[in-house]
Amino acid sequence: MHQRSLRTRLLVTFGLGSFVLSSLFASLTYFGVLSILINNQQSTDLKQSYENATLVRNTLSTNPSGLTATLNSIEKATNTQALVRTQGQWLSESSGAQPPEISAATISAADKGTVTEQTVRFANQDIFIVGLPIPSVHSEYFEVFSLSSLSNTLQTLLELLSLGTLAISVIGIVGGLWATRRVVKPLREVSEAAALIAQGQLDTRLSVNNADREVQQLSNSFNEMVAQLVERLDRDARFASDVSHELRSPLTTVVTTAAILQQHRADLSPAGQESLDLLTADLAIFQTLVEDLLEMARNDAGATPHVSENVAAIELVNQAARSAARRLGIEAPSIELDASVKNPHIVVDRRRFERVIANLLDNATRYAGGVVAIRVTCTEASFIVNVDDAGTGIAPDERSQVFERFFRGRIAHDRSSVRGTGLGLALVREHIVAFDGSIIVLESPEGGARLQISIPISSEEYA
Repeated sequence: MHQRSLRTRLLVTFGLGSFVLSSLFASLTYFGVLSILINNQQSTDLKQSYENATLVRNTLSTNPSGLTATLNSIEKATNTQALVRTQGQWLSESSGAQPPEISAATISAADKGTVTEQTVRFANQDIFIVGLPIPSVHSEYFEVFSLSSLSNTLQTLLELLSLGTLAISVIGIVGGLWATRRVVKPLREVSEAAALIAQGQLDTRLSVNNADREVQQLSNSFNEMVAQLVERLDRDARFASDVSHELRSPLTTVVTTAAILQQHRADLSPAGQESLDLLTADLAIFQTLVEDLLEMARNDAGATPHVSENVAAIELVNQAARSAARRLGIEAPSIELDASVKNPHIVVDRRRFERVIANLLDNATRYAGGVVAIRVTCTEASFIVNVDDAGTGIAPDERSQVFERFFRGRIAHDRSSVRGTGLGLALVREHIVAFDGSIIVLESPEGGARLQISIPISSEEYA
C-alpha cells in the first residue's frame, strides 16, 4: 500500500490548519461586526423615530393639514418613509407612496400602545420598520428605514474577510512548504546516508555544520553509530583475516603430510586407509574454507583489488566456463544463446566473474548432479546468465537463504552428501553485487535449480 510522505502530511496539516483558523476568525469577525452594526443602526433609527413621532404628534395637534409637508420634510431629512395611521386608517401618505409589507402583528401591537420593531425583506432589499403609538392623538406612527447601505457594507466586509482567509491559507501553505522542507531535510539526509552505507560506502557521514541543536544531536549520534559499526566490521575482518593467515601455514603442512601419506597408502592397514581418506576429504574442505574466509575478509576490508573492464559478455562466459571446468576436472557445460543476444558488453572484474562461474559450476557438481546448460539471454538493460543444474531444485523457502554465509540447507546434517563450506554462493552474491548486478534462484525447465545472474549492459552494447 502506498504510504503518504511525512512532508505531504505536514503540508496538508499546515494548509488545513491555516484555512480552518482563518475561516473561524473571519466568521467570528463577520458575525460580530454584523451584530454590532445592526444593533447600532437599529438603536439610531429607533431614536430618530421617537424624534420624528414627536414632530408628527405636534403637527396633528396644532395643524393637521400640514401633516403631508411634515412627513415629506422627515423623509427628505432622513431618507426614510414615514406613515401615519389613525383609527385603523392610513391618515396620510407622503408623496402618495404605498405602505410596505408591515405585518398585521406590528400594526396591532402599535395600536395597543406597544413600540414595535420589524426587519423584513421588501422589493429585494432589507428594511427596518419602527411602529410607535401616539396615544394623545389616537394615532400610530410608522417609519421605514432602508438597510441597503448596511447590507453593502456587510457585503464588502464579507468579501474582504474571504480574501483575507484565502491569503492566510496561501501564507500557511507557503509557510508549511518552508517548515516541512526544514523539518524533513535532516530525515532525508539520514535516509540517503543510511542507503549509501547499506551499499557499502562506509565512509559516509552526516554534516553537522549550520544545523539546529536537535539536528546536530541526531547527526552526531548517527555518525558515532556508523563509526562504531565500521570499527567493529574492520575488527571482525582483521580477525578473520588474521585467523585465516595463521591457519594457512599449519594447514599447508598438514595437507602436505596427507599427500605424502597418500603416496604410501598401500602400506597402511584398511582402517588406516579409510582414516586417511576421511582426513584428506576433510582437509580439502578445510582448505577451501580457509581460502573462502580469506577472500571474504579481504572483501569486507575493501582490500581486494577490483579491476573493472568493459568486456564482451559472451566471450567472457565461454572463457570462464572452460577455465572453471578445467579447474574442477569436469566436462565444460554447453552454452546456449538466446536469439535476442547479439554482442553485449558488460563492465566487470574478469577474475571475480570467473570465480562466480567456477563457484556455480562447483556447487552444481557437488549437490545437483552437474550443470545441464548455461543459458544466456538479454533484456534492453541487462545481460542474463542462467546456470541450470540437474538436481531436484531448491525449496522455495530456502531460495532467499542460500546466499547467506555458512547456509547449506536441509541436507547439512548428512555428512556423506555435504562436502562444502556454505560460503561459495555467499561469495558469488558479493561479487555480483560489486558489478551492480543481482542473482536469484528460480526453477529450471528440467526441474532443477536455476541460478540467474543479471548484470547491467554497458553503454557500448554492440561491438
